[in-house]
Amino acid sequence: MYGLTEIVICKDNDELGRKSANAVANKMKELIDRQGGVRIVLAAGESQSSFLNALARIDDIDWSRVECLSIDEFYDVNMPYEFTCAYQKDRELYNKVNPAIVHKIKHNAQDPQAEADRYEQIVRAKPIDILCQGIGTSGHLAFNEPASCDFNDERMVRVIEVCEQSKRQLRDDPNFKALGYIPDKGITLTIPAILSARYCFTMVPLPLKKNILERLAKMSEPTTELPASILLEKEGVLFCDESNCPEDWRR
Repeated sequence: MYGLTEIVICKDNDELGRKSANAVANKMKELIDRQGGVRIVLAAGESQSSFLNALARIDDIDWSRVECLSIDEFYDVNMPYEFTCAYQKDRELYNKVNPAIVHKIKHNAQDPQAEADRYEQIVRAKPIDILCQGIGTSGHLAFNEPASCDFNDERMVRVIEVCEQSKRQLRDDPNFKALGYIPDKGITLTIPAILSARYCFTMVPLPLKKNILERLAKMSEPTTELPASILLEKEGVLFCDESNCPEDWRR
């Protein structure tokens, strides 16, 4: 355990994708049966690919009862759509399963603050049932970066500056690499929005996440210097793999 978060150690990225997808799918099916539908927040990036592709292969989810939201998005009016977080989810999941509703953050909206306000209304409209996310090499959750993270933010959606460490990671991400740069700004769900989800699943595969997970494992209480440390206080499941699991989590 990491505080209230259960740790699941997987053999590799492929196993992590399958195990996390099965866990999320089972919760989706349970909620659809119980309440008639499910509202789920999904992330993008290299760390989410094995999960998203595995989730798309599970054939007994009634996607006609699923409403999907984005955890974050780059903001750049000149950026082609094929380099957005939304496009990756289209390619790896949405185009294969056809959810009832997909709420996308407009990466090229003329006014980023107006877009954050619009998306906040969508987020607040109904409770979030399930949230699926990764952890960045800066320690961010979504785009809540160490320099700007607020565990008590009054907003649910905010415009942020993407920190340099996150840019370095994302410039090497196969989903965004061909763009040649990472935008300076993003639009993100805040930490209170993330914590509002009833069920939280965090997928963190790949060796490049080893250093940040080792730092995270040594934290005994949350600090905005490492935003992902708030998972100490959030019931949920974190999936990592043999390439990055801290020794403290193997005991």
